[in-house]
Amino acid sequence: MRYLKIHAQDVLDDNAPDTIYLDFYDDSSSPHTRVKRAVAFDITEDGKLDWVIADDMNGDGVIDRKDDNLAIELAQMFLLFNWYSVDAPFDKYLKISAEDFDADGNPDTVRMHFHQGEGDPRDETIAYGASFYTNGDGTGEGEAINFDVNNNNKVDREDSDLVKAFARCFLKFGWFGK
Repeated sequence: MRYLKIHAQDVLDDNAPDTIYLDFYDDSSSPHTRVKRAVAFDITEDGKLDWVIADDMNGDGVIDRKDDNLAIELAQMFLLFNWYSVDAPFDKYLKISAEDFDADGNPDTVRMHFHQGEGDPRDETIAYGASFYTNGDGTGEGEAINFDVNNNNKVDREDSDLVKAFARCFLKFGWFGK
């Protein structure tokens, strides 16, 4: 299975995340192999990511501005979950994966597992989860099932909209199991 592990850190030590890591894995081998990476930075400390170092994020064989923009878009949206550690051990992260169960080239399900714990993702470190079930036709329409994913102590439409938007953005990477 392919998945993305995304986490944020406070490198500038101002109690706000300023460095976001997007690590793309293929766990068909053991140990899990990181295949590609992007790191986005908020250099100006204004809460907006303004610089990125990225591999070929969209899989078109070229590393260009499209890859940078895609990485920044997903990383910036990740910050809306408020799921990060500002101090060591930096053990909060999101594992997101998508599956194409009917093998038609369009993912049917996007799963988000919010982990707290070090090492490879495992069931014991899942704090909570969310899912997006697409209608399977590639339009990006579907339904979200979620809890309070933005950690504002209420479950509302804002949470559902965030899950849907984040899942749709993740699907642009084409990083899913077939």
